[in-house]
Amino acid sequence: MNISRKLMLIVILTAAEVSITVYSAFEIAKGAKFHQLNFLHLKYTHQLTKSVKKIENDLPIDINTIESDILLIRQQPIECIEQINPLNYAVMKFINTEQTLTICEKDIEIADKTLLSVTQYKKGELSRDDFLLNLNVALVSFNKHSEMFEEPIRKTVSFILMTLIPLVIVISFFNIIFISYLSRTISSSIRNLTLLLSSKPESNINLDDELDIKTSGELKALVIAARQRIKNDLLNIENSIELKEIINSQTASLQQANDELAQFAYRASHDLKSPLSGAKSLAHFVIEDIKAGDTEEASRNALVIYQQMEKLETLVVDILLLAKAEIGSEDRDVIDFNQLIIDMKERLTWLMKDNPCTLETTINLSVPIKSEKARFAQIIENLISNGLKYYDRNKDSPYVRCDIFNEQETFFITVTDNGMGIPQKHQGEVFDMFKRFHAQTSTGSGLGMALVKKHIEYLNGEISLQSSDKGTTFKIVIPLDKLI
Repeated sequence: MNISRKLMLIVILTAAEVSITVYSAFEIAKGAKFHQLNFLHLKYTHQLTKSVKKIENDLPIDINTIESDILLIRQQPIECIEQINPLNYAVMKFINTEQTLTICEKDIEIADKTLLSVTQYKKGELSRDDFLLNLNVALVSFNKHSEMFEEPIRKTVSFILMTLIPLVIVISFFNIIFISYLSRTISSSIRNLTLLLSSKPESNINLDDELDIKTSGELKALVIAARQRIKNDLLNIENSIELKEIINSQTASLQQANDELAQFAYRASHDLKSPLSGAKSLAHFVIEDIKAGDTEEASRNALVIYQQMEKLETLVVDILLLAKAEIGSEDRDVIDFNQLIIDMKERLTWLMKDNPCTLETTINLSVPIKSEKARFAQIIENLISNGLKYYDRNKDSPYVRCDIFNEQETFFITVTDNGMGIPQKHQGEVFDMFKRFHAQTSTGSGLGMALVKKHIEYLNGEISLQSSDKGTTFKIVIPLDKLI
């Protein structure tokens, strides 16, 4: 039973207790009223007796006084009957005191006959002796009825007192017991809830199960509502914090992108300007050489112009590739890494020719990899070409090894070499744009590693490196669910 029903039962018991108590008080007051009416009945009967004595002694008497006394006597049983309600009648019938009503009715009947005698006596229709006889008969009945009336009224009031008052006591007793029980129940539930809610998170308590065991009804609903409100408030706070973190992160990312864009614009314009300026100057020299008839010098300068334009083309191509790295494509096919390596070797023929490095590749895939082939071609080619370019000429048997494999839910690419390595102070800048760390051997645009990182980030992957004077290892990790 929940608390509201228990409280309702207490209210009902209390209402019954109060109702019975009030009813008992009214009935006791009614009993006192009956005694008062009977006293008045005797009083007016005594007054009528005095008047009758005067008539018997031939003393002057006002007949209207006799009539008034009879009317007053008659009024008392009428009021008694009016005071008795159906419940009183049921009680009287149950304890065999319903003769009270009969006494009152007979008293009224006798009073009516006596009043008729008074009227007849006034009109001279009734003799003095007959009138006195009727009055004496009425007085005997009135006195007798007063005596008979007292006992059933006393018995009725006693029954009410002996029945209702113990009933009130019993109801009060049960009410007190039930209130005490409810108080202990609520206190126990609150105490259990306090201990439960203050328990440590690591205690492995299932709060919902414990709520079912240790409480019920409104207290349980209150705790559940409070928990839900707290959850909602915490969720709103978490959402607000997350939103703030997202805004801060996006702001930081935007600021970083702006910084990178500014750096890129500066470096790109510088790197584009250098070969163009050189080519312009050399073109002027070519014109002068042709005018002077020095075709050999003009040819040498033209060759340098060609080489500068190749560098410019490489830079422009790398810039375009970098711009496209963050743009997705619907062209996703199963990648044949064996063929991809063969094609890459053909493109790097110029670099591998007369290069003492050996290139080793292993491919061990248990599932087909589906993605944009061009991305992986650029990633693998940039990493391998760097290993081939920056081999250590002081080491025997230089090598570059590329391993492509998957384990469980992850796809891996590792590229390892025993080349010159990357200085510790520059390892944090490897993936920045336009960065070169070996000035004497550096070639290319300086955008290759930035391009690799852009591709890997697009695939939700990560790239890390370990480098020392013994060589360098790049490790790429990509979730397999992005590639199947």
